[in-house]
Amino acid sequence: MQGEIHVWMPMIGFDRSAADQGVGRLLERMSFVPNGVSAFLFHPDIVNQHAGMAVERTLPPDNCSYYGSPRNEERCRQDWTNYDLRALLARLTAAGVAPYLGIMGIELGNRWHREWLCEHPEVRVASRTGEWGFNVLKRLADGTYYEDFFVDRLCATLTDYGFAGLQVADCFCPSAADLHDGDFSADMFDQFIAHAGLVVPGELSASLHDDSLARRNQRGDWIWASCREAWVEFNAWRWAGFWKKVCDRLHAIGRKVIVLGMYCTDPFETLYCKGVDLRRLVQAGVDYLMPNIVPTGLRLQLPELPDRFQRYMTLAPLTAAFVPDGKLLSLLGVKDATEEWDVLHHAPCLLERDIYTLLSYQTATGTGLRRCLTGLMICLGDGIRGEEWRWLRERLEIGFVEGIKRVLAPTLVWSDAALYNTLAAYIRTRRWTTHKFYYEMAERGTLCGAVLRSEHLATAEGCLFVPNFDLLSAAEKAAVAAYRRGPVVGTAALEGFAPADHGIRPDIYFEDRFSSYPLCAFAFNTTLENRDAIIALAQSDDGTENLKGNPADAAEHGNVLVETLTFCKVTTGFRAACALLLKTAGSSLFTCNLPLLPMLMADGRYRLYLSNPELNSYGYANVTAGRPIKHVANISTYPVLPVKFMATASDGVGWMDQESDGTQRTFRVKVTPGGVTILDVVL
Repeated sequence: MQGEIHVWMPMIGFDRSAADQGVGRLLERMSFVPNGVSAFLFHPDIVNQHAGMAVERTLPPDNCSYYGSPRNEERCRQDWTNYDLRALLARLTAAGVAPYLGIMGIELGNRWHREWLCEHPEVRVASRTGEWGFNVLKRLADGTYYEDFFVDRLCATLTDYGFAGLQVADCFCPSAADLHDGDFSADMFDQFIAHAGLVVPGELSASLHDDSLARRNQRGDWIWASCREAWVEFNAWRWAGFWKKVCDRLHAIGRKVIVLGMYCTDPFETLYCKGVDLRRLVQAGVDYLMPNIVPTGLRLQLPELPDRFQRYMTLAPLTAAFVPDGKLLSLLGVKDATEEWDVLHHAPCLLERDIYTLLSYQTATGTGLRRCLTGLMICLGDGIRGEEWRWLRERLEIGFVEGIKRVLAPTLVWSDAALYNTLAAYIRTRRWTTHKFYYEMAERGTLCGAVLRSEHLATAEGCLFVPNFDLLSAAEKAAVAAYRRGPVVGTAALEGFAPADHGIRPDIYFEDRFSSYPLCAFAFNTTLENRDAIIALAQSDDGTENLKGNPADAAEHGNVLVETLTFCKVTTGFRAACALLLKTAGSSLFTCNLPLLPMLMADGRYRLYLSNPELNSYGYANVTAGRPIKHVANISTYPVLPVKFMATASDGVGWMDQESDGTQRTFRVKVTPGGVTILDVVL
């Protein structure tokens, strides 16, 4: 395969009773050697309570299975010893697999063993409502930082067992609590005011050591109302310092670091809600970020929520654009026996869609295109049979496409300056973010298959999408305004913005006049035959209410997996108008009634990704090319039969194949429910 594949493997996925701890059987089933396997020891006390290897000891159940779960499809939980674990890692290493230590920042109330956190409650997250789990940024009772204790134990743990590195996930980094909810303990408040150099109100300064719930809430209210940006910055600074310390120590002993870093959140949401600046983590030395892009697993577990496929998928290109020097291993949600969801067996078409879509996103680097993702982290890898691994491998090999010359769809322009400028703007107005624009367009069938960092504008070609143009730097605005190698579609806040001020003479311009904080959209370098139809979409109110009161005081959401950001009103008509404008400006060689992502390959053929948004029925895609079609080949495993050619997109088709006579420009092809069909087309 052309990218990296790692496997997140609960210990129940290995076999303590086998002479080789089950490694040989696992790799035989997989039929390939993964780049890494994260041995999911789960509970962080594998590090906190590490006491060397002089004596053999049995590991607690919450190290032997995820949450101490009693069984998976194959076996019951086994009682592993520290010596068994060391032997397992030696077997994986000998087989060419890098074994990582996988942990979360969880506490289980001494359910399975006397937990380290019970003896050190000062390291618990102290939120507005209670205390639970690890806040690894805090100090111990003696005033020393937990991270100093942790990194010493971690180096010993990795060395003694033979781990290749560390992988941290939920509730470790980022923390379980969102920034508006805490941690507002005396410790974190003291660290914050020292870093920010703030003078606190008298009633707070008189109680700096009071950790009562009332005082925590009082501190939180003051921070969120008076110095929210500084609180975000402080947390971003602390996380960068934490990982700099850990990465420096681990790199010195030849180990690597994989960090979750985000909770189904884009770079801005991750910063605002979780206090993590992903770029700073990479600069601190984190070897891999692990975006948790798992739309299908969450959709199956939370059916009351709307489909978030595009919302989550677009995390991949935006994160890649923000951390161009980083490596990204996106979670691929396959199955989880402990959490009791199984996409592999219960929604295989959607799993296939996840694989193809995640691996299709490209970053324009200035010297060509590069896949946004370094690879995938299989989540989770236990209980998968041999024929199921072969099913996965076949689709992974299809997904890891190489030789893309150009993506024939709008390219989204990424700006670091705009991301950081969004912080103050969002707090004050609750305006849409870049991510919000990106996935709202995708949900309406207008796909952007590539992202481009603003410094590479001089090498760009084709249609550009520039959401939040007004938040770009002055130099970036000038570069976009001077672009002439294709259409440009932009949006901006109406407040203080006029295209003419930037030398832009738009071919179309419209506003969302029904919002209390209106946005506008515009395009130039384009000819639009449907200009009036686009503008008409934005001319009616959808009846939804505007935010009441000061937007900065709007309620925050408490769970990013349910909802993340509060936004000001943007009417559905304005959204539809933006999507139609972007689709019209970005259309070139191919059109289709279903969402379409076309790519020009280096050898001259065109690769088409056809999506079916309908989860409960097959999609019928009518594809029309700008020139006669010579040949169409199925690349995905479905459909089996050749496509059916038609004289026009409105023609009917029969059950029998309809071959091309060399003059047709239109064909029909089926797409699985909620799935993706991939074709290669030669014109």
